[in-house]
Amino acid sequence: MTGSGALPWSLVFFGCLLASAGVIVWARRNPTPRRWRVRLLFYPVAMGLSFFAMEHAVPLLGKSSVDGLLLAWDRALLGETPALAWLSLQRPWLVDLAMAGYLFFFCYLIAGPGGYCVRDLALFCKCMVGLFVLYGLGFTGYTFLPAGGPHRFVQFEQPLAGVWLLGLTLGPVNDGSNSVDAFPSIHFAATLYLLLFDWQHGRRRFWMVLAPCLLLWFATLYLRFHYFVDLVGGVLVALAGWAVAQWWAKTSSASGPVVMPVAASVPVARLQGRAASRVRETTESIGGR
Repeated sequence: MTGSGALPWSLVFFGCLLASAGVIVWARRNPTPRRWRVRLLFYPVAMGLSFFAMEHAVPLLGKSSVDGLLLAWDRALLGETPALAWLSLQRPWLVDLAMAGYLFFFCYLIAGPGGYCVRDLALFCKCMVGLFVLYGLGFTGYTFLPAGGPHRFVQFEQPLAGVWLLGLTLGPVNDGSNSVDAFPSIHFAATLYLLLFDWQHGRRRFWMVLAPCLLLWFATLYLRFHYFVDLVGGVLVALAGWAVAQWWAKTSSASGPVVMPVAASVPVARLQGRAASRVRETTESIGGR
């Protein structure tokens, strides 16, 4: 990025980097469960700031939209991108149902990791490791292959029409986009990752959220937000995040992590590089926090 216009956005990213280093040092100095949670919950905040900054930062890199390329890939694979191929399936009730599924993403993104944050800090660490590897790869895609999606690029003869939910939510959803966030689809990638995580660690919740996630994936295409290849990219980054999470858990266990109960109802994260006596002193000092 060059020019004075790039400076504010450079400072946003640099500020997130410095804040990340600061919260890591702060948590490591006294690795209590509370500090670990603050450290891990910092990353969604940094992700949100970075996401919205990309709307202004990516164009300053001189990157052109690749919507035409993604559309061409869809046509090479499928004959036509689903947003156009499924025009005959447009029904107001189905549009609203699809929007409900699309909005489920935000519920699962909060409640999925949040449940582990409350119940099992060790699993929360593992979940966040993979999830934000996934987000990092996704943001890299936004940077080098910026695209707005079919709803911004393709000319449709008829706009989407719902019963009532679409009209209430489509504007805020579009306003919440940074206009370069089509490839890969993080809506798809993050929910796939969380489903895999729940399959391994929370089978009951997996079965509870499977149907809404399938509806969400359908909605990404049906509501014209994504090309099919965006979902293919989402599979790749989800599996990359999943693989890193598994590797992290395995190597953490191999290096001798210590799990100490702070209280009977509060599990503690694996704290590496600390002697058992040090962890015991820490847990005793914080009591039931």
